[in-house]
Amino acid sequence: MPKLNPFPGLVVKPEWVEKVTTGPYDSYSPEQRAEIISENPLSFLNVTRSSEDLPEGQKNDIEQLLLECKKSMELLYENDVYQFFDTPSLFIYKIEIPYNGTSHSQTGIVGLVPVEGNENLQILRHEKVRPERSKLMSRHLVTVGASSSPISLTYQNDQYLEKAINKYTLSDPVLLTENEMMKQTVWRISGKDVDELSRLLEEKILYITDGHHRMAAAEEALRNSVENYDPLKWTQAVLFPNNEMLVLPFHRRVGDPKGRSNEELLEEINSVSEMTKVEHEVIPRHAGEIGVLLNHEWYRLTLPESRGSSLVDQLDVSILQDEILGPIFEVENPGTHKLIDYVPGPLGIDVVKERCQSDSWVGFILHPLTIDDLMAVAEAGELMPPKSSYLMPKPRSGVFVRNLERELNSY
Repeated sequence: MPKLNPFPGLVVKPEWVEKVTTGPYDSYSPEQRAEIISENPLSFLNVTRSSEDLPEGQKNDIEQLLLECKKSMELLYENDVYQFFDTPSLFIYKIEIPYNGTSHSQTGIVGLVPVEGNENLQILRHEKVRPERSKLMSRHLVTVGASSSPISLTYQNDQYLEKAINKYTLSDPVLLTENEMMKQTVWRISGKDVDELSRLLEEKILYITDGHHRMAAAEEALRNSVENYDPLKWTQAVLFPNNEMLVLPFHRRVGDPKGRSNEELLEEINSVSEMTKVEHEVIPRHAGEIGVLLNHEWYRLTLPESRGSSLVDQLDVSILQDEILGPIFEVENPGTHKLIDYVPGPLGIDVVKERCQSDSWVGFILHPLTIDDLMAVAEAGELMPPKSSYLMPKPRSGVFVRNLERELNSY
């Protein structure tokens, strides 16, 4: 079994990019999604809706939700918004975004990776998943019969892969689109070029950087599938070289279940970690340092040494959870706790400030992990807490579509 397989993919037509494609589902608030869905029936957010997008009285009607998602996918087909490629293909996907006054680009390979395999097909992961979320995503995949948001993977770059990818990008792209937020270019690879690229990846260890729930959903769909339904043995992925990955933090905000005063909270946090009041917002300068926003005032916090010995124990997100969020704010399960809010790095500190002003929660600004941190944890077989890192740029949903039925007919 190869590590990367071609597929008869669909790529959005350039003239439909702005109308159809969207950012990741969870990059929008429920209110933003509701507005987009109501105004634009061709937005891919209609296909990726979840139960929280349903009216209050219908949130448990999962069957109706999945049916509506399937109808939305069919509407896109009916409006002829995609280029269809019947020959199994791989795609080179280049994303360019403005970042810190300059630009950042990543060039990945889009194809299919095995859902299950032997030890020679190592796809390592570093995050826990919530089974109920994976189960819903699995049902979505099977009911809609298509997927669009590829699992993001990284690999150790080498000169041979880099040279091959650069060679493929000399041809005319099948998609080139640009706005003020992102430039996207897609090249199609078929025939002998597919074999060459697959061979160059054969010995690579792949590391999931984004999409742990999508991988878990693919595994569940395969377990529950009829025997020999070949498309479910594979899942859609994009592979980026590790030297191009941009890792940002997930900041935290927590509410106090005990309703203590700001002075009481400050005293309790100070009893655990050294805090210094400053006159300006705090952007952590290195690992081990955290910015704290409490009652509109900023503090620089130095985390204590970890009490654990594992790689995950040494991470800022783990020490913050073990020493402050858990014992002081009673956050026992950070993945589901009601009084915790995660703010991804791209939204910035201003969003943390705005939200803290509106509800008086306490904000914690974190220093980002590195891609080496993620790879090391995965190699050690350990799992990070939820929302430990935010990788960008994110592939847009709706750019690529993998249709299971078309793929079945290609075997």
